[in-house]
Amino acid sequence: MKKLYTCLLLVAHSLYGVAQNTSTFDNLPLDANGYWIGADGSKGFTDGDAYFKIKNSGYWSTGFGYSNHTDVTTEGYTNQYSVYTGGGVGGSSQFAIGRNKSIIQLKNSAKTKEVTGFYVANTTYAALSMLNGDAFAKKFGGAMGSDPDYFQLAITGYRNNAVISDTVKVKLADFTFDDNSKDYVLSTWRWIDLRSLGVIDSLIFLLKSTDNGDYGMNTPSYFAMDHFNEPLYDEAVVNGSKQAIYKDSSIFKSWASTCTVTRGFQDFAHPNGGYASAGEEINGTLKAGANGIVSLGDNGIAILEFPVPIKNGVGPDFAVFENGFNVGTIQFLELAFVEVSSDGINYVRFPSVSKTNATSQLGGFEPMDASLIYNLAGKYVASYGTPFDLEELKNNALLDINNITHVKIIDVIGTIDLAVSSKDSLGNPINDPYATPFASSGFDLDAIGVINQNDMATSIVKANKQIIQVYPNPSASQFNISVLDQSIIGEELYIYDVTGSIVTSKTISETMNIDASNWDNGIYYIRIGTTAQKIIKIN
Repeated sequence: MKKLYTCLLLVAHSLYGVAQNTSTFDNLPLDANGYWIGADGSKGFTDGDAYFKIKNSGYWSTGFGYSNHTDVTTEGYTNQYSVYTGGGVGGSSQFAIGRNKSIIQLKNSAKTKEVTGFYVANTTYAALSMLNGDAFAKKFGGAMGSDPDYFQLAITGYRNNAVISDTVKVKLADFTFDDNSKDYVLSTWRWIDLRSLGVIDSLIFLLKSTDNGDYGMNTPSYFAMDHFNEPLYDEAVVNGSKQAIYKDSSIFKSWASTCTVTRGFQDFAHPNGGYASAGEEINGTLKAGANGIVSLGDNGIAILEFPVPIKNGVGPDFAVFENGFNVGTIQFLELAFVEVSSDGINYVRFPSVSKTNATSQLGGFEPMDASLIYNLAGKYVASYGTPFDLEELKNNALLDINNITHVKIIDVIGTIDLAVSSKDSLGNPINDPYATPFASSGFDLDAIGVINQNDMATSIVKANKQIIQVYPNPSASQFNISVLDQSIIGEELYIYDVTGSIVTSKTISETMNIDASNWDNGIYYIRIGTTAQKIIKIN
């Protein structure tokens, strides 16, 4: 059984490429208790190009503090500094906590350009109060789960003390659905897009709950924030983008040579509609645009192999092509996860982020904003490949990033239904066009182009067809063997030294390696049938 290993986001800065004016809260000093709420008389703090105001006259009544508390089980006021996600965005240690009527004042260049947004989460205090109720607040949904409760954060922008007309609202908990199974208390970091506010110089954050009493809101008036005003990702334009790679680029050294597809349903929610069927497996091979596409369907899978293993080089190492298209100046896109393997068994997934609105479902042919998408194949339109850099996976013990033999593409199920949705590395649903109940449903794989390949790998060719790859070559201890032609499984493989003596032999299986640690340094020959190739043992 093949194993899947997901690359966790342990260092948020390396994932997002955080710019200097982003407020990450990671480098702010904490007191001995692991938080800061202005007890020193400060009226606020600066991080990035933003000033976070606070009101604390012996009691923290409003404004922002920051913390590293990660207790997700202790209920009540004594745990008011913890975030319900168990850590900051991407596993970072610090984050901000806001109260009702909190204010941020922008500084420097942040006042001259559009504010991007921020990640929001519930605090543990507020989340557990809504989930379970407490001495002051009700359990959301009530005893029968049918009370239409909600907890809302509204963000309004100002410029020169004038209110900007638009206000962005987000539900931190929502029990207003007719179907109670969709009710939720937000438990992940979710991106809030503030670009509709335009160019502003300050923001106010207002909390609202359906649970109120004689003294105001009963729900604990707290929310958590991280990565405020973080830059967005590369945007797609009609003729590509800064990072998209055109199919005719000279940087491509080779293209996938084999493609095996396991189709998904046209609509996973209605399996009676059948599987995706457009295109053939072979369409995933060769150069982009050469032979059409193969449609994967909802959660469908394609596994591709290459003439020479992919290696980690300078910049992106390979690019995935889909057949998205332009809709005026914006794009219709379908997305997929990308995983890689150096043995055909253990697959490691590239960390991915979707900042697309996770509460309003994209329809079957609605366009998308590529600047909200990171490390998901299909980010760009046809003929423009989405690049992937193996450097991001360099610390994973299950991979040899200089000998990637397999790339797996897994279609994203674009529904935002939390019970079944495909989720990014932060646990948020990836919202892409859904449903598309057609023969061409799901990710439409065109090709995978290799940019950096391990030219030290050795192939054995029989009847003009590569049947195995041997890598690395030379090797100091072990030669790995990737079988490219399944028909040779069960045949015998022999290795000879320069005198013609057999050093070792093996029956060919799907995954093999040759232990050369006790061999003398020098030239050897690996043979299958009458075909042989040279390999070299070095120190």
